[in-house]
Amino acid sequence: MANTLLTPSWTLKEVGRNYENSLKFIANVERKYSSEYVQAGAKVGNTINYRLPQRWQVSDGQALDVQNILDQTVPISLTNQKHVDMAWSAWQETTEVEDVQERYIKTASDALASVVDGLAFNNVFRDVWNEIGTLGTTPSTTLLYLQGNRKLTDMSSPRPGRVAVLDPEAAAVIANSTTTLFNPQAIISENYRDGMLGRGQLGIGEWYEDQNRPGFLSGEATTASTPLVNGASQTGSSLITDGWGTANLKRGDIFTAGGVFSVNRLSYISTARLQQFVLTADVSAAAGAATLSISPPIITSGPLQTVTASPADNAVVTYWSMAPGGTFAATASPTGMIFHPEAFAFVTADLAMPGGGAKASRIQSKARGVALRMAEQWDVQSDQNITRIDTIVGAATLRAEWACRVQG
Repeated sequence: MANTLLTPSWTLKEVGRNYENSLKFIANVERKYSSEYVQAGAKVGNTINYRLPQRWQVSDGQALDVQNILDQTVPISLTNQKHVDMAWSAWQETTEVEDVQERYIKTASDALASVVDGLAFNNVFRDVWNEIGTLGTTPSTTLLYLQGNRKLTDMSSPRPGRVAVLDPEAAAVIANSTTTLFNPQAIISENYRDGMLGRGQLGIGEWYEDQNRPGFLSGEATTASTPLVNGASQTGSSLITDGWGTANLKRGDIFTAGGVFSVNRLSYISTARLQQFVLTADVSAAAGAATLSISPPIITSGPLQTVTASPADNAVVTYWSMAPGGTFAATASPTGMIFHPEAFAFVTADLAMPGGGAKASRIQSKARGVALRMAEQWDVQSDQNITRIDTIVGAATLRAEWACRVQG
């Protein structure tokens, strides 16, 4: 029987299959393949706009109350081109098809998927303001995860489809916490077999562990601080504060402001729980003062309302778990996430096909949000087929309120 020779098309299909199966975080978010670059090919910096659904306010009484249409889009840039490069000889290609597949194709696709998965997770987690747990401490109780799930419910996240992607240690600890449970037997036994929670537990549809989860290093307040809001009636995406002492705050840090409660995104009713805010940029306190760039923006009315009220002058700012008059040390924390898939989007597109006599192939799946290109060129001096497998990707947060960070 004649040997089946490797071709870019055949090889790339194997890469794509292994690549998709190795994804954890990306596999559970909105995945979009952009076909607008099919002819010209995409490049780093190209942007795709994702349209968000309209938010409506319900009117009262019989009188017509026509609302303005507020179209919102989230730009998602193709930020990174990732690739794996390799070479194999014509002799290997002719006689060792199976070995090439096992040694090179599978491992290359695993490596590419791992890097892309980690890149996407790292790009979006700092956008999320909901959080559970304590920095530097692995969460160990089912109550914490139930509270994280509740935060998504507060924000009107759809209940079906919610996913938890956790640091492996956090996944192990929460699975171990069920060892004394016996019902429902089939689900609990799945925890024993897999070493992690099975599907449909604690109100979360799917549970995954992901070694590519991001690590986070918080900011710090190194001298005794009682941070306060400096000035009443502040709204928008920044907040003027004072009382910090010496502090170096980091993008991704979380705080609350006294008297500012979150609202349900459909009913606009107060949740009676303080709104958590996340810093969107690093900032250092100068003479105790700091203007914080924040998300969500403070919006107190209208269809985009986020909170019940603007903070009062001298409202207490609680930075992480820091007590008034206290300090806070920079703390490292592996970060997991509970989220609905529509909280985030991952985008990929077709790269331009190479010239110069290279053999090349592309695979793409609009349904699965996968686009890969493989290019191969023979080196006459070494009789090696020099090969590279590329993808171009981007990730963005669509609805941060439908996600909750799990600190570890």
